[in-house]
Amino acid sequence: MDPVANPFAPGAGRRPPELAGRDQELDRFEVLLARAERGNVDRGIVLTGLRGVGKTVLLNEFRAIAEAHHWIVGKVEAGVDRSFRHLASQALNASLRTAGARYGGERFRSLLAVFKAFSLKVAPDGSLAIGVDVAPANRADTGDLETDLTELLTDLGHTVAELGTGALLLVDEMQDLDRSEREAVAGACHEVNQRNLPVVVVGAGLPNLPAALAEARSYAERLFEYRTIGALEPHAASFALTRPTEQLGVRWEDSALDAVLDTTNGYPYFLQVFGRMVWDYATDNPISTQDVVAGVTAARQELDAGFYGSRWERATPRQRDYLRAMAELAGDDPVATLAVADHLDREITKLSVARDQLIRKGLLYAPERGTIAYTVPGIAEFILRQPAD
Repeated sequence: MDPVANPFAPGAGRRPPELAGRDQELDRFEVLLARAERGNVDRGIVLTGLRGVGKTVLLNEFRAIAEAHHWIVGKVEAGVDRSFRHLASQALNASLRTAGARYGGERFRSLLAVFKAFSLKVAPDGSLAIGVDVAPANRADTGDLETDLTELLTDLGHTVAELGTGALLLVDEMQDLDRSEREAVAGACHEVNQRNLPVVVVGAGLPNLPAALAEARSYAERLFEYRTIGALEPHAASFALTRPTEQLGVRWEDSALDAVLDTTNGYPYFLQVFGRMVWDYATDNPISTQDVVAGVTAARQELDAGFYGSRWERATPRQRDYLRAMAELAGDDPVATLAVADHLDREITKLSVARDQLIRKGLLYAPERGTIAYTVPGIAEFILRQPAD
């Protein structure tokens, strides 16, 4: 097949050509926006799941939907060595300036003054409020993130409510916020929700995110609607592969399609990687089982080098021993931390540092107390193929 015409698009947060199997999440978000615009503000949403299931793609879809409604939208990616205040200021700046040009008026200028005060606490040179030509307000400027974020979102909510619109703050990799930042986000959400203001916070992160939020604020379990994003159902996974090629007049043999579905287990990122490689190796229409054999081999090599390999390289020898023990004991399934310690013939307390470091690196998460699991689907098989250090 012509590689230039290849319809598949693997990448971090890239929208696939066919966003299959996510209608329920998109429909729920549309309802949330419509209700907020009518003054019936619902809880925000938190999406959780393993790496590669399409959480960031959904956040980007939510952003596009909200922007089409002329909402003020900011998207933050946590875990990039900048404070939440810095990231939020950076994320909201362009949207606020665009909205200011659309709406204008003294009310909006007051909001911009509050935003400028909020941003100056992290960037006194005004670099995060470029284009906001107002004097900073005496509000959202205490230096305490929870107080300031609550005041900013409250003023934002009152302003957009008067304008008949709303505001959306998206937080990707939400589990990477530090505890004080999670406390601030939860506290601010709690306040604006109690006031029924049309400010919606949507987060996305690894499966340990609900526990991290509850640890920060006990009421966080009631602040958000938690939705688990997993592998696609077989029919949706099939659509993700067949619809993009059918639009180009290319079909799949049933056996070839089944082979890719069995290999990818319905994980959206894998579907894009394998689909792309199979397309490039396909010699005729329809795509055959022989094409799949060649494409799958190349796709596995790509995953080994990037998706799996980059994470493996970030682990120290001691951390790799821990990861290997998990794979030998349970494959990709969760495993008891005590079982890992027994397998390595070491005291569990002496392994806690390696385990905690792997959690901070985003390679592991704790599904429940006393257990541990990989954040990356399919990595156990890769680990077992690696030579021991």
